[in-house]
Amino acid sequence: MSNHDARLSRRTLLAGAAAIGLAGCSNDGRGGSAGAGGTTAGVRPAYQPYTGVKPDLSGVEYKIPNAFTRYPADPVQAITTPPGDGKPIDVLTYTNTPIPPKLEQNRFWQELNRRVGSPVTVNLTPSVDYNQKFATVLAGDRLSDIFLVGGVPQVPQMLEAKGVDLTPHLSGDKIKKYPFLANIPEAAWNVCIFGGKIMGVPISRGAISSNAMYSRADILKKHGLQGDIKDLDEFFELCKALTDKRQNRFALAASPTVFVRNMYGVPNNWSENGKTLVSALEHEGQEDALEALRKFWSSGYIHPDGFSGQNQDLKVRFGNGSSALVVDTFSAWPSYLQTAVDKEAEIAIIGPPKHDGSGAAPIWLGVPAIGFAAISKKAEARVETLLAYMNYLAAPFGTQEYLFRKYGLPGLDHKVVDGNPVLTEKGFSEVQLGLMYTADAPWTIFLPEKPGSAEAEFEAMKKLCPTALADPVAGLYSETNVRKGPQLTTDITQITNDIIQGRKPVSAWAGAVKKWKSGGGDKIAEEFAQALHSSR
Repeated sequence: MSNHDARLSRRTLLAGAAAIGLAGCSNDGRGGSAGAGGTTAGVRPAYQPYTGVKPDLSGVEYKIPNAFTRYPADPVQAITTPPGDGKPIDVLTYTNTPIPPKLEQNRFWQELNRRVGSPVTVNLTPSVDYNQKFATVLAGDRLSDIFLVGGVPQVPQMLEAKGVDLTPHLSGDKIKKYPFLANIPEAAWNVCIFGGKIMGVPISRGAISSNAMYSRADILKKHGLQGDIKDLDEFFELCKALTDKRQNRFALAASPTVFVRNMYGVPNNWSENGKTLVSALEHEGQEDALEALRKFWSSGYIHPDGFSGQNQDLKVRFGNGSSALVVDTFSAWPSYLQTAVDKEAEIAIIGPPKHDGSGAAPIWLGVPAIGFAAISKKAEARVETLLAYMNYLAAPFGTQEYLFRKYGLPGLDHKVVDGNPVLTEKGFSEVQLGLMYTADAPWTIFLPEKPGSAEAEFEAMKKLCPTALADPVAGLYSETNVRKGPQLTTDITQITNDIIQGRKPVSAWAGAVKKWKSGGGDKIAEEFAQALHSSR
C-alpha cells in the first residue's frame, strides 16, 4: 500500500520499514525503522524532557510538538565543553537535499568542526540510494564511527557483530549524563532496542511525520473556494474547480492516495484482531478508494507527472501554484515555505472527511522514530566521545547549539528577520550535512519564514493528530519484512498505480493482495504479531 503514489518504493530506506505503508514523504525522512521490541524493563532510558524554554503553544496535551513564534533573543549555551576529543569523527548517513559544498568551501562545516572540537567527516548519500550504499559499506567492513542503520537483512545480528551495546551508557538514569539524549521521548527508543540491549540512538519524530493534505489557501480564496470539504463528492468538485489544463494547472501535485484511504477508514498499515494482525491491504475500503482515485486521474485532476519524478518536484508544483493541493508530512511545512515562489502564498491543511459525509476521518499517525544511528564496534574506545557528539546534535530548541546547527552563521547562513533567523540561499546549501539523520532534538514547530505559520501548523495538528490512527507495529522488527518487504511493497505499489492510472481494473487488487500474503505478507504479519506480544 502506498502512502504517496509511485514514489513509495523509495521509502523503504531503513530496516524494518512496514511493508505496506511506510512513514512519510517529506524532506524530513523516509520510511520506518527496525526495532526488535522484546523486553525493555530496566533497559529503556529514563525520559527527562527539556524545560529550559517555555513554548508559545504547548503541544503536550495533544501529543504534538510544541510551537514557537520567536527564537529566544538570548539563547542559552547548553554545552560549555566541546564534545570532541580532537580526533576525527566519521559519520555515515543520508540526505534528502542536494549535497552541500565541500569542507574547504563550507564555512558552516568549518565552524561546526571548531565547536565540536573534532573534525567531522560526513559521508552523505541521497536517501534513495542509501540502502544500497549501506549494504556495500557493510560488506566491505567500512562502517563509519557513527552510522545510520540501513535496510539490510538480520539487523539484530549485524548490530551484535558490528555495533556497540550502549546499554551500560544509556539505560535508566545513566542517560542523564547525556541530558539531550534523555530528552528523546520514550516511545522512540523502541526502534533501537534489540534483545534487551540499546543498540543505537533514535531519530525522533512522531506526530510531525503524519501525512496531511496541504493546500494553497491563497489560490483557493482567489477562486472563491473553501477548503472545508464534507465528503468525497465535495473533494472531487474542489479538484475540478482548481484544474485548468489549458493553463497547465492541476489540482493535485500527485495522487492523493493516503488522503482518500483515510476517507475510507483504511487502517495505518495493520490492525489488531485478538492476538493476530490484519494487513490494511485487506481492508474492505481499499477497492472503493482505488475506484475513487481512478476518477481523479481519469478526470485530469492529478498532475500528469504525479507518478514520476522526485520529491522536490511536488514542492516546485505547490510552490509555483501549478498544483494547489499536495499530500505530505507535517514536517515538510518549512520546506514548502522556503520553496514558495510567491512569498504571499498561504499554506493550510485540509482534514479528510469520511467519504460518505458522516463525519471527520482520522489520519495516520507518524511513527515515533524514523530510524536510528549506531556506533561502530571499531570505535568502542571512543564511545563516550561519540555519545557526547550525538548529545550535542540533540541540543533542543532555544539553545545556542540548536540555533547554530539549524541556521548556521549569522549574516552568512541566515539573516535575522523580525528577530528570527531565516536561512539564506547559501545557508540552505551549507547546513545540509545530514546532521538531523545522525541525532536530533525532538521536533518543534518553528516557522520563521512567514508570520502566523507556526500557529497555523500547530492548530492543524491539534485538530487532526489526537484522533490519528497509530501503526501498532511501529518500531518493531520482522526479519521477513526486511528481506521481502521492499519487493512486496514495490509490487503492491505498482498494482496500485496501474489501477489508478487505468492500466488494470480494480478487480486486480484482490489477486495482488493474495499474492502479497502468500509471498511473505502472512509471515510478516505473524512475526510482527509475535514482536508486538513480546513488547507488552
